[in-house]
Amino acid sequence: MDILLKTNNLSKKFKHKLALNNVNMTIYRGDIYGFVGENGAGKSTLIRAVTNIIRPSSGSYTLNLPQRLGVVGAIVESPAFHPGLTALQNLRYQSDLLGYKQSDEELMVLLDKVGLEEQRNSKKVVRNFSLGMKQRLSIAVTLLSNPEFILLDEPMNGLDPAGIKEMRDLILNLNRAGTTFLISSHILTELDKVATRYGFISHGELVEEISVRELHQKAKSYTEIKLGTKLSKEARALLHEFTFKAVNETTLHFVKLEEAQKALKLLVAHDISVASFEEVHETIEDYYLQKINKGVGA
Repeated sequence: MDILLKTNNLSKKFKHKLALNNVNMTIYRGDIYGFVGENGAGKSTLIRAVTNIIRPSSGSYTLNLPQRLGVVGAIVESPAFHPGLTALQNLRYQSDLLGYKQSDEELMVLLDKVGLEEQRNSKKVVRNFSLGMKQRLSIAVTLLSNPEFILLDEPMNGLDPAGIKEMRDLILNLNRAGTTFLISSHILTELDKVATRYGFISHGELVEEISVRELHQKAKSYTEIKLGTKLSKEARALLHEFTFKAVNETTLHFVKLEEAQKALKLLVAHDISVASFEEVHETIEDYYLQKINKGVGA
C-alpha cells in the first residue's frame, strides 16, 4: 500500500506536559483515517505538528506528496470568514489572498462540490449561515488549492443531525474522487460511518492502528440471555453442555448464537423464566475504551 503520511517517534512537550509521546502513525493514500481520543489526548497537537502550525519537540514525519503549495489542506479551528460577505465573495477574497486567482465560474463549481450550490448567486451573507453551511464553506476554501490530503479537527462538532449527514456525505464524495483524510473526532458513531482505518490515541501515545475490517473481526459479539429469576442449580445443570459466562446471577453470555438459541429453548421447556434474549455487538466506543484501559495508564 502507498504510504502518504508517516510519523517517526513524533513528540511534543509543552512546559511540563508531554502532549505527544513517540507517535508512529501511518496513513495510506485513499484512507479516511479516524483519529480517536479523549479531550486532551493529543489529536489536535498532532494535526498542528504535521501541518507546521507548531514545531515538534522531537521526531519527524514524512509526507509522500508532490512539492506544491496547497497539496495539504487542514481545518484546525473555526474558519475566519468575513461575516458581511456572501459565500462566493468569501471564496473570491480567499482565492485572491492566496494567489490562486480562480474565476467566479471555478468558485461556483467549488460551491457545488461542497453542497452549497444554492449559494452561487445568493445575497445571503455568512453571518446568517448555519454552522453546517460554514463548515462546508470552510472545506470549499480548503479545496481552492486542490489538496490531495485534508486534515479535519472535530468537523462535526456542534452540527445538528442534518449537518452531520451533509458533512459525512461530503467527506465520502471527496474521498471517492481521490482525497485522503485524517479526521479527529469524539463522535465515534459518525466516524464509524466513514472511516477506513483508525488510530487510537490516549495521553499522547498512539495505542493502536487498525483497519475497519480488523476492528470488526476483533470486536466482541455475544448473545445475552437474561433470566427472570436467579440462576439456579437446576438451570446450571440444564446448560452444562453449553459454553457461557454468568455475568451476574441473572445474565448469561453465550459466544455462539446457535448454542444460545438451544439454551433458550431448553430453559423455556423447563419453565425457567427468561426476561430477554439479545444479540450484542461491541461498538467502536466499547473497543476504544477497552483498548485505552488496557494500554496507556492501565
